[in-house]
Amino acid sequence: MAKGSYTKHHESPDGPGDARPTAAQIIKDLDLVDKLSDKTILVTGGTDGLGKDTVRQLAKTGAHVFFTARNPAKADKVLQEFADEGKTDLDLKHARIEWIEMDNNSLKSVKAGAEDFLKRSDRLNVLLCNAAIGNVPYHKSEDGFEGTFAINHLAHVALFQYLKDILLKSSSPSFQSRVVVVASAAHGFSSVHFGNLDQKQPIKPMIPLLAIDGPYNPIISYGQSKTANIWFANEIDRRYGSKGLRAVSLHPGAIRTPGFHKQDPRVLAIFDVMMASDAAQKSFKSIQQGAATQVWAAVSKDLEGKGGVYLEDCGQAEAAVQGASGGYQPWAFDEAGQKRLWAESLEMVGMKEDE
Repeated sequence: MAKGSYTKHHESPDGPGDARPTAAQIIKDLDLVDKLSDKTILVTGGTDGLGKDTVRQLAKTGAHVFFTARNPAKADKVLQEFADEGKTDLDLKHARIEWIEMDNNSLKSVKAGAEDFLKRSDRLNVLLCNAAIGNVPYHKSEDGFEGTFAINHLAHVALFQYLKDILLKSSSPSFQSRVVVVASAAHGFSSVHFGNLDQKQPIKPMIPLLAIDGPYNPIISYGQSKTANIWFANEIDRRYGSKGLRAVSLHPGAIRTPGFHKQDPRVLAIFDVMMASDAAQKSFKSIQQGAATQVWAAVSKDLEGKGGVYLEDCGQAEAAVQGASGGYQPWAFDEAGQKRLWAESLEMVGMKEDE
């Protein structure tokens, strides 16, 4: 179990809507309504699920919040929803929210989105890497990479490189710039398989229950991308922490997001078995509760000057213990793996080593 101010809230989960905090509660508890008007935050994937509520709650701090979206019509609809909510929710009445067109499936689109952001803002205090897909059939990105790895990891690698300088420039002694990477407990399903990222050579799952017929296992692909997310955050912090740019990764919790039922049917069948117990069902959070840890990670003073850590349940996670829920796996802090992933990822996105 994670250690922090909200430890007791998570001791006896009782399903969505229980005593575990929501992102809205985090903002209230931290007394941050209208307190961050001089800050700018960029959230990737802000039109659905966790990303949407993350944008909503962070906007209540008074920060200028940008979110990325693939679909202009959907993004405009979300903005209108926020505006309508602001008529009755006074905390949102003066929200400053904009969207940036960006598709993580295309490195060209990521570059264009970053360039658009830099034209519209001269500050960036928090980059929240939220956009992701999970457990879908095999596909390739526009650039020819395995799709899950490209969308969940490589797109954020490229985006960070484009925005690194403005993050460093925006950092201050009172609020160091942050990169928050939404990973998952699913990192426990797979480390990173260098030389075999697209599973051209079949990979035997570490947990027999996760086996799927065929050469490509979406669960391994998703788990690999989530380990990559953790390593990415760790390596950012290792390289730039001393320069005032910190990074953390996190597990939001078990949540039935709008994309949950879009997963490969074979994966859903496995998860039905894994999550069949009463305790497992009670571990699920609402979307609003699921957004709490990433909102806390973005603005909590508890993390000021800290980085290179893995979070869950609004606190710092400990090493996983067999037979217990939560925690990070032994390979989550593999420094050699992190350095190799950094170098190979930069090569894949066509960028040069910067250290």
